[in-house]
This record gives sequence, structure tokens and C-alpha cells, in this order.
Amino acid sequence: MANAVKWEFYLNGDSRNFRGYAEGRKNLYFDISGGIDHYNDCMNDDFRLSSVYFDDEDEPEVVWQIGYELASLYNGVSSILSKDSRKLELAELLHNGVRVGKTPKKNILALLGKPNISDSLYNQEFEKVKKLDVRFFMMNLATEREDAYLILKYFAVEASYINYYKTLETLEELSDKTGIAISVDKKLRKSFTNTANNFTLSGLDSRHGFKQALKENKTPSMKLSEAHLFIASIAKDYLNKLADGVINGIHKKSYKMD
Repeated sequence: MANAVKWEFYLNGDSRNFRGYAEGRKNLYFDISGGIDHYNDCMNDDFRLSSVYFDDEDEPEVVWQIGYELASLYNGVSSILSKDSRKLELAELLHNGVRVGKTPKKNILALLGKPNISDSLYNQEFEKVKKLDVRFFMMNLATEREDAYLILKYFAVEASYINYYKTLETLEELSDKTGIAISVDKKLRKSFTNTANNFTLSGLDSRHGFKQALKENKTPSMKLSEAHLFIASIAKDYLNKLADGVINGIHKKSYKMD
């Protein structure tokens, strides 16, 4: 990098995606740069993450927690798009070009909120991010909308029947609260819940503990990969309608549940 910025993270992950982002337009919320060795005039895999959310911070621990949060949102939307997407990981943190120690991730759930920028720049950034990678658009919404935030956070955690069941319940509750309709195939839902609830089908990943089956279970089971596709399709349905609603002024860009 030619010039050091105040805070930036070294990244591990899918360098193909990172290179595309680095060569594209700057994203204030989640800006990935690098991929070029200026000294040797060639490409490399040195990619860095910077964000407007880091700019006002002076403590490395706070920047680490914000970085973890941004990475979680990115990984969540990436998982919705593809179960096999490689996770983005924060490798090291630089402060004015100097490495600082790593801080463990804390279990904090909170919207990042509107960044400390002018209203005009805030509006410009939103208009710009609509045309960037869909990951960045959804992440932008998830900084201020609690529904988008929760959906992305659930998809960032480990894939399991239990976590997918929580995600399904969350999506159905969000739909009731926001009025954003979701389409849920009843047969697939029954197959999923039957598997997720049944120890004989999902083992230790079952929502219920060991129980001896009293009768033959004739409901079709669902593989974990199929469960991902089922739940992700519902999430996409919700998020697409949410995005269209925000763009067309039907839904507010900022939203917190009562």
C-alpha cells in the first residue's frame, strides 16, 4: 500500500472476490483495497479492509470488535448466496501502518448505526452501494435495520439444524412484525422441522435430546445442505422484498423492532 491509513486489517479469504472489490469503486462502510505490489510492479494477495466506522476510534480493542462485526455481516450475506463461500477472516490489525495485538471476539449484538459522516455523503454512499456487489448493499442495510442485521448474523454462525431452525423462526417472526411477506413451502417446512426436531434423523444436532422413536417416521428427512438451500431461499425472498421496499420508499432505511 502506498499510504498508510489510520486503521486497516490484513485479510484472509477469497482473493478472487477481494481483487474485484479492490479494483472497483471505494466503499466507505467496507472498503477492500490492495492486491498490488507497487515495488515489484505485480499483483499479490495482500488485501486490506478499512471502514469509516474505524475512523473515530483510538482503541485497538474497539476497532477489533467493529471489524469482527463487519466480517460477520459479510460472511452472513455470503453464506446466503452460497453455502460453500469461503469466510472472510481478519488476520492482523494495523494502526498507521504498525501492527497491533489481536483482541478476542466478544459476543456483542448491536447495530453499528449511521456512521459519523455528513448527510450528503451518507446519501451518496447509499446511492452508490446500490450499484455495487449485493453483499455491500445488504451490509449497508444491516447497519441500521435490525431485521436485515439478524438475518445476516444467523447465517454467519455454524451451519446446523438448530441454527437453521432459529433462523426460520426469526424470519417468520420478522415477517409478522414488518409485514414483509415470505413464501414458505409447507412440504419442505415439514420435512425440515421433522428432521431438525428428530434425534434419530439429526442426532446431536437435533433440537430435542435423545428419545426412543415410538412409531415409524414417514415424513421425508432433509439433508443439512438441503436445509441451507431451503432457509436461504426464504431469507433471499425477505431481503429482496426489503431492499425493493427501501429503494422505493415503502420501508425505512433505519428500523428497530419494539
